[in-house]
Amino acid sequence: MARRTQAPALPGRRSRFALAAALLLVAATVAAVHWPVLGAQASAMDDEGFVAFNPLVTHPSWASAVRFFAEVRRPSTIRGYYTPLSMTSLMLDYARGGRPADLRVFHQTSLALHVLATSLLVLLLYRLFGSLVAAVLAGLLFGLHPLTVEPVAWVGERKTLLAACFAFATLLAHVEHARSGRPWWRVAAVIFFVLALLAKPTVVTLPLLLPLLDLWPLRRLSWRTVAATWPFFLCALASGIVTLISHRNTAGIESADWPRWPLQAAYLVAFYLGKVLWPVHLSSAYRSPGAFSLANSAVLAGATVVAILAVVAALLWRRTRGPLVGGLVFVVALAPTLGLVRYSWVIASDKYVYFPAVGLLSVVGAGLAAVWRSPPPRRSGRRLLVLVPVLVALAAEARGVRQTLPNWRDSLTLFRHLETTAPGVAVIHNKLGALLGEQSQDAEATREFRLALALDPNYAFAHYNLGLMLLEQGGIEEAIVHLRRAADLLPDHAGVIEDLGRALRLAGRPDEAAEQYRRALAVAPDDAGALSPLGELLVLAGRSAEGRELLERAVARAPDDAAARFRLAAALLRQPGREGEAAAQLRRVVALQPTWVEPLGMLAWVLATSPDPAARAPAEALDLARRAVELTGGRNPDMLEAQAAAEAAGGRFAEAAATERRALALLEGSDSSGRARAMRERATRYEQGLTYTTPE
Repeated sequence: MARRTQAPALPGRRSRFALAAALLLVAATVAAVHWPVLGAQASAMDDEGFVAFNPLVTHPSWASAVRFFAEVRRPSTIRGYYTPLSMTSLMLDYARGGRPADLRVFHQTSLALHVLATSLLVLLLYRLFGSLVAAVLAGLLFGLHPLTVEPVAWVGERKTLLAACFAFATLLAHVEHARSGRPWWRVAAVIFFVLALLAKPTVVTLPLLLPLLDLWPLRRLSWRTVAATWPFFLCALASGIVTLISHRNTAGIESADWPRWPLQAAYLVAFYLGKVLWPVHLSSAYRSPGAFSLANSAVLAGATVVAILAVVAALLWRRTRGPLVGGLVFVVALAPTLGLVRYSWVIASDKYVYFPAVGLLSVVGAGLAAVWRSPPPRRSGRRLLVLVPVLVALAAEARGVRQTLPNWRDSLTLFRHLETTAPGVAVIHNKLGALLGEQSQDAEATREFRLALALDPNYAFAHYNLGLMLLEQGGIEEAIVHLRRAADLLPDHAGVIEDLGRALRLAGRPDEAAEQYRRALAVAPDDAGALSPLGELLVLAGRSAEGRELLERAVARAPDDAAARFRLAAALLRQPGREGEAAAQLRRVVALQPTWVEPLGMLAWVLATSPDPAARAPAEALDLARRAVELTGGRNPDMLEAQAAAEAAGGRFAEAAATERRALALLEGSDSSGRARAMRERATRYEQGLTYTTPE
């Protein structure tokens, strides 16, 4: 029978007060040191997919939350594994006012979760070793460590914080069950574990940690206690299956190279231990050491360090089990990120150490507790001897946090930093190109995209981004080459295919453009981004009924898509007698985009020149036309023509004639053109006191 260990005492009100005061001190200290994170505005690698471009997050509702949980096999709005709880958390922050342009609300929640995780860790260490001072010091070593900056500052890593909070709660409930034997603690532990998995499935190895804790420090390991963990293993198995399926269906999965994987794992364990002990030059991505073989000095050093530590821990086994068990907890918790299954291009990242640190801190907590329980004759000296270096380490950690946080000031600063810690990575150069493009540094952006493709010629998003940049710069033919390559590499990405269609249309190849729009619709049948331009092409090709049907579908699918409504209005104007319907669509376009001059001018023209008297509204037309002329600085002849027609419709013929001749002057000598001739005829009509009506 398993031996139940005596719980560390929690006697009386004074101890409860001391515990509450200690937790308050820990929370205040951790929050104060990390406080500048609230001003961080950097978006990391996948933040846009998690927030800015995630329609479920940006439209908070019960329906969105249900979809996060219901889309198990293939999450529709994120690429990667199933994390419904974390996505719901981000959605709630968006509902509270968090926005991609102001991340403060997201950081408030993340900082609160980090404080909670630290507090739970303090409670766990206190219940394991019975020393409140030791638990507080070890907990602060975790909460103030610079490695914790990344999961707090990286919005998309909400999943790391949530999963760690629930994982620590799981371990704490397991310890309480071991101490008291009360069954509801076991139930609570299972519930917490399920919530941790729903936040981030990389805590899937947690069931293996429970027997290790039973071995040390609980000292109650038996076949019975191992068998009692079956609910945790069942949950872990289900989560593992879901994770593999969802990630394979959305982002793909690569298996590790088995001959090299043990060396890779050993290298990474040693690498992370080094970052824990000397947290400098921290990053969300690190340079690969190269080939994972013993011929590589970095890999050989990592394997040697791990081997030496394992031997030392084994030799200490008779005296204390802590180092070996704590090390195993660290490695087992870290295992999902050691590359056995590759689900990211990142080989190492600070956030991966967040939860596994519990193994190392259990050893630290046990050591500090032993010092605080040492015999009275030497107690004060030993405590002082340990306390001074621990306080120095905490001060150094706090300083390290403040030195690391500026890397997250903004996205460009972050990726410039990543470029130094992981040079030669195509993903980083592609993101740098996108950020530089947003700042209109087109030449630098183009250079970054080309560098990304030099590093990875099959990098689809680099082809895509370079194609879009070239398209903006007028390099249409080269843009088509890159967009076509991106569409071939991403055959299920409707947006990429649509942009290829747009480029082909700009190149004067409407048939090829229509083919690409149809290809996009085969991927996403109700995508307004393909329905609308294809409908317009069909209308221009003389297939008006078919084109209008597609345009009406596009508007129904995306009622706030101003471009789709504008195209539908233009199609309706090609059919006599539908000026009123066209005007209704144009009014909606103007409401959606008040500074878009083309709809303003077109609506003014319709309201001033419609052959249907019921559709004419001269005063409204004149107001719209004047706005359009003002927006174009009076240099657009189309807007001036609309104003002239509106002035004539309102009986202001002298002004109309003058405005029409201003528009005519802007044609710069093209008086022999058909358009100039028509403009002179309209000016003459206005001078004669006649309005102009569009022929039926």
